[in-house]
Amino acid sequence: MRERRIVTVRLLVVALILLSSALVLVLNSRTAKGESEPQTPAELWLSWSSNAKEEYVWGYLSGFIEGKRAGCSFYADKILPYTPHKPVSPEELPRQACLNALPDFVKPSKEYVDAITNYYTKYPNDRQAGMSRILLESATPPGLTIDQIHAKLTQ
Repeated sequence: MRERRIVTVRLLVVALILLSSALVLVLNSRTAKGESEPQTPAELWLSWSSNAKEEYVWGYLSGFIEGKRAGCSFYADKILPYTPHKPVSPEELPRQACLNALPDFVKPSKEYVDAITNYYTKYPNDRQAGMSRILLESATPPGLTIDQIHAKLTQ
């Protein structure tokens, strides 16, 4: 039962991340410059200014963190009335356990911008790897490198 709730919370967080990423993507794609519309995620990303890339990553990370907090708070509020009354450590409280179970972004945002740029520079024809997927796979855990992400997505 508890595992099902954690899965539900994870799905909620991922949905919030995807929604915020899509919004940022739409807003930034309108400011992208070029003679024709980019056809791949790599073309789109590489067509953006460094400021637009940083804004995308900032928006993604902000949405992820807020979604994670909101999802785990929602989860904790829903199960607390059903939790047996026994002493638990702070790490075992539902909200904290949920937060600890989800990936985190531990590097400075500039490193994530560079990771996406390096990925698309090295693998420009990879249509499987959207920006949000590269970011999610870069989170810890799993904290994959660009080569590991590429291998995972092209299996």
